[in-house]
Amino acid sequence: MKLDDSLTVSGCVTKEKFIAGRSLAEIERIIGFHAGRLAKGAIVVALTELPELSQFDLAAYSIVATHRLTPPVGLDIEKLKTEAKKTWSLAGPERLVKLLPTIRHSSDINPDIQYPPGLGAPQWLLKVPIHARVSGIVEEYPNGRYVAA
Repeated sequence: MKLDDSLTVSGCVTKEKFIAGRSLAEIERIIGFHAGRLAKGAIVVALTELPELSQFDLAAYSIVATHRLTPPVGLDIEKLKTEAKKTWSLAGPERLVKLLPTIRHSSDINPDIQYPPGLGAPQWLLKVPIHARVSGIVEEYPNGRYVAA
């Protein structure tokens, strides 16, 4: 894959401002990946369309891995999704991005080890594939930095 390649992505996304300018080791801690998950690098893709309310779920913050997330009780989830969507952009620090580690998810690693608590970046879970483009490729671990394109 190379810069500006188009693809579709699903799964967890966050805002670019939480990873821009950060090293791969820092991104691991922010997102909630085990140390070394980004040792072979990562690709960052930026969404080129914003998901509709029916196309995503709230995933809270990276301090709680999605496999540990308990849906909140007594809150208007649709209103929360609407408010979250108002803060998104297709450009700049508020744009939604997905991190694609070269070392992919492993069903052989306990999820609590593979996805430890992160430092608290907001996350949303794309339930359907959404169009995106490659905005960064970072290969030097642990100090290679993602520079927003």
